[in-house]
Amino acid sequence: MRIAHISISDFRGIKSLEWSPSPSLNCLIGPGDSCKTTVLDAIEIVLSPRFGYTGSDPDLFGCDPKSKPTIFLTLVDLPEELILEHKYGLYLRGWSEAAKKINDEQAEGDIPALTVKASLDPETLEWSWEVFNERLEGEPPRLGFKDAKLIAPNRLGEYSDRHLTWSRNSFLGRLEKGPNASELLASSVRQAKASFAAGDRTSFDDVVKLTEKVGADFLVPKTHGYEAQLDIHSGMLASGAVSLHDGSMPLRTLGSGSSRLMVAGVQNSGPTQNITLVDEIELGLEPHRIMRLLRFLRSGFPQDGDATAIVHQTFMTTHSPVVVCELDVGELFCVRNNEGIVAVKCARPPEETVDTAQRHVRTNPHAFLAPSLLIGEGRTEVGFWRGLDDQWCVGGKESFAYQGLVAIDGAGGDNALKLGLHMQTLGYHCFVLLDSDVEVNAAIKEAFKQADGQFTEWMDDCDIERRVFLDVPWATVLAIVDCAIEAVGEGRVLKNLNLADSNYPSIDRADLDALFDTAENRQWLSKASTLKVTKKSGGKDDRSWFKDMARGELLGTIVFDCLKDIPETPLAKKINEVRQWIDA
Repeated sequence: MRIAHISISDFRGIKSLEWSPSPSLNCLIGPGDSCKTTVLDAIEIVLSPRFGYTGSDPDLFGCDPKSKPTIFLTLVDLPEELILEHKYGLYLRGWSEAAKKINDEQAEGDIPALTVKASLDPETLEWSWEVFNERLEGEPPRLGFKDAKLIAPNRLGEYSDRHLTWSRNSFLGRLEKGPNASELLASSVRQAKASFAAGDRTSFDDVVKLTEKVGADFLVPKTHGYEAQLDIHSGMLASGAVSLHDGSMPLRTLGSGSSRLMVAGVQNSGPTQNITLVDEIELGLEPHRIMRLLRFLRSGFPQDGDATAIVHQTFMTTHSPVVVCELDVGELFCVRNNEGIVAVKCARPPEETVDTAQRHVRTNPHAFLAPSLLIGEGRTEVGFWRGLDDQWCVGGKESFAYQGLVAIDGAGGDNALKLGLHMQTLGYHCFVLLDSDVEVNAAIKEAFKQADGQFTEWMDDCDIERRVFLDVPWATVLAIVDCAIEAVGEGRVLKNLNLADSNYPSIDRADLDALFDTAENRQWLSKASTLKVTKKSGGKDDRSWFKDMARGELLGTIVFDCLKDIPETPLAKKINEVRQWIDA
């Protein structure tokens, strides 16, 4: 069984939400308070009917007593017991997988579906459950508690150790088979009472006598006489008193991470497909254990004698780059909440850019967890902005982190814009800073602008290094060269200068220190700083001085100190343009 469609209205922070989740793994990512956990809670409420279960005012959208929280879940691949005619077979609808659409009457090719509705009465604050379709007349059929047990989801929360006991609502309790367990518990209760009665109970005597006297004073009838006895019954004993042990050690005493792994494994090893809910899947787990759990949830659990694994439908949330990095781009769902209108969009882009998007999931997973992205064309730009950010913070400006911003490597002009366009459509705010030495596709630029993305380009056919060498004061140019010598070595710097201009077949450090400030020298140094040479075996040998995030940070730090002296240069103007976007 799986959820094909979710519809939520007026529930907590959600005014409206419509979503058709994936049949397998659905990882919800988005800013805080975007209602990711609320989606999980809504699923649990619908599929876990409880008699007399009450809500509260915060369950009403905006705490408005006029709102009527309603949740619809449309289920497919249902257990056979539920689609029999005397059960809910007469109330089935149709689900079109291709169109992602519910048809009240099944059309050709539709999958049989059952819609369950949960609604909260704003006056009594009591939840009610029913089977829904638009053909119903009169009183709708209620979803029975025994039937709900067949479709109840497994919730893997912060305190998962209860599932390692045989309590009423634990997963082990659901798996309990046959009458022997109940008989064994009843027998254990009797033995415990007999053992207590045979023990030394004199420590209770004073309290027993006092109670007898009070009873006599108030004419409370007494049949045999008061005494201290063990008062337990099988129901109490079943409520968590029986648990899995490793020798004499209860497994519930495992660490939180180990408990979650154990419970996840047990919950997803049954013979039928089920639904699992996991809030903050990274909780208590090291990166390698996160990877192991995710691969288990994704691949399913092969049954004995059957090579085909059952892949369970999983809904989870995360704030961890480790989780994002491990997932396929099609398993990530970006959640955005605009004044209660919640959109859930799959991060998988059109087919032609899937590889690019997947590469960024692997190399920039943290970018998917931030609301705003500053996208450059390479590692130098990322480091450069990180360096400026550090200096701005020292000067009292808000940091990128405070503003919810991450600087990332867009891997080249067209790719940077394609990434920006894709992320912009998912609800991120993107600014792309482009080099102008290589032409970028005009159609992609226009599409990015139409998606409300913002971009700018360095002037005069420049990349960032060239723009820096052309605009900063000459003393800063020499300081940058000294920084390059310290970072990559004097030999590499001098060799690049030799290769960059044949008029200088040889140059030493003394010649370098004696250079004057001319346009030709600035162009020569900038060319040497980004030099790529063709190797004999083919391909390019990148001999750049700053194509590294750490070196880019050094470059940003050096440039920051001179920006106040060059306010009218293209370099300073572009940096100010980006800063204004950040602060907007």
